[in-house]
Amino acid sequence: MATMSDEMKELRRRLVNDAIGLQQDGDMQSAGIMKVAVYELYHLDKPYFGTDYSQGDGDDD
Repeated sequence: MATMSDEMKELRRRLVNDAIGLQQDGDMQSAGIMKVAVYELYHLDKPYFGTDYSQGDGDDD
């Protein structure tokens, strides 16, 4: 991943801490959602595999 800005690092830190807190409270579903958010932060610079980014004009060469 490209170098993360300080703001992104802080967001990641907060999400990780929130996920840990939710897990300790027994809210595994919300903790899982937070984990997905952290994963997405690490992969923002990569396209989704197999995603069709066309605008629907029918010209998908």
